[in-house]
Amino acid sequence: MMKRCRAELAGPLAALMLLAVPSALSAQAPGYRVEIAPGAQEEVVFDWARQRCEQWDIPDAPLRAYRDDRGEVVAFASHHRSRAMIGRGLDRVASSCAISFQAKRSANPSDFSDFSWIGATWTGNGRDVFALMHDEYHANEHPGACRFKEAMSCWYNVVTAARSRDGGRSFTPDQPPTVVAAPTFRQDVGQGRHRGFFNPSNIVQRDGAWYALIATTGGEGQKPGVCLFKTTNIEDATSWRAYDGADFTLRAVDPYRGDLSQAKPCQPLKELPTTVGSVTRHEASGRWLAIFHLGPDPSKGVVGGRVAYSWSSDLLNWTPLQTLVTHPTLWSKDCSDQQRYAYGAIADPASPSRNFETTGDEAFLFMTKLHVSGCKIGPERDLVRIKVRIVKETP
Repeated sequence: MMKRCRAELAGPLAALMLLAVPSALSAQAPGYRVEIAPGAQEEVVFDWARQRCEQWDIPDAPLRAYRDDRGEVVAFASHHRSRAMIGRGLDRVASSCAISFQAKRSANPSDFSDFSWIGATWTGNGRDVFALMHDEYHANEHPGACRFKEAMSCWYNVVTAARSRDGGRSFTPDQPPTVVAAPTFRQDVGQGRHRGFFNPSNIVQRDGAWYALIATTGGEGQKPGVCLFKTTNIEDATSWRAYDGADFTLRAVDPYRGDLSQAKPCQPLKELPTTVGSVTRHEASGRWLAIFHLGPDPSKGVVGGRVAYSWSSDLLNWTPLQTLVTHPTLWSKDCSDQQRYAYGAIADPASPSRNFETTGDEAFLFMTKLHVSGCKIGPERDLVRIKVRIVKETP
C-alpha cells in the first residue's frame, strides 16, 4: 500500500492521494462532532520492532476486524502477505505469523493475482468470512507489460472476492475471479498513471443488504471519486452492484472475460474525495461515520495532513468533510518529520456487532504510524490507536 524500498511496492492508499481535497479545521457535523478524547494517549497495538515476523510484516491497510466462532477477535491491517492479529478482544489482539493469504505474483493480468490485500471482511457466523480483495498489477515488474518504468505509471487495480471457511485463518479467491469493481479497460490501456478501483471500505449491513465504498481514479468515461456498492446476498460475490446515480444496477464487467461494451461507469458520491478508511454507524444518532486520511493543503492551513470525517443517514448523501486531527501524513513533504500517519479507521471494542460495524460515544482511531528517517519511509511502522469520542452539540 505504500512505496517500497527496491522491490517493495506502492500500495493502495498512495494510489488515491491525488483525489484528496481540503476542508476547514473545525470538526463539526450537524448535531455531532468527533474529537480526540480528553487526555487520550496514543497506544501501540502492533510494535514492528518487537513483533514483526519478517522485515515487511507491516500494518499497511485500514483495520478490519470481526469476532470469530471461537469467541476471538480476528483483525487484519497487513501488507500483501496477509497475517491476522488475534485475541480475546479488539483491545487485546496480537500478531500471528501465519499467512492467511498471499497472491501468486502472476504476470498474467487476467489472474488478478500479482499483489493482493484483504481490503474488507464480513461474517455472519464467525466461520465463513467474505472478503473484498484489493488487487494490484504492477506491470513495470513484468517484462514487456508496460511502456514506462515507474510503478505508479504502470499500476492497474481491481477489487475481487475471496472467502474463508475457517474463521479467517486462510482465504481462497473465487476461480475464475469474481470481479466486484473494475475499470472498463485492460491494464495496457491508459498507462502513464495509476488506474482502476481501489481500497474497499469495510462492509456494513443495513436493512437486509450489505454495502461497501470503493474509490476509483477514473478514466475512459469513468469519473474519479468514491462509488457505493451493494449486495442483497453476501454469500454470492457476483451479486454486488454499483450505484448508477439512481439505483444499484451496475454489475462489474471482467475486463478480460466479459463484454466490455456492456460496462458502464458508476456514479461517484458527492463530498467523498478519496479512499474511505472506515464507515461505522453511531448508535446514538443512527448516522454513518466515514473516516479519511488526507494529504497537506497549505492554502487551507493544513501543512502535513489530517484525518477528516463525514456523516450520512443513508450511505448515499454525505456532509462536507470536517477535521478530526491534523498531523503529518503519508504525503507530507516535510523532511523534518519524525513520523507520519496513514490508514485511519475507527472501531469500538465494545460494539455489539460481530463485525464492529457500530460505535458508541467512545471508540478508537486506529492508524499506521510510519517512522521517517532522512525524509525516507522504510518498513518500520507500527499500528497505533487513540481514543476518540462523539459529542452531541448543544443547540
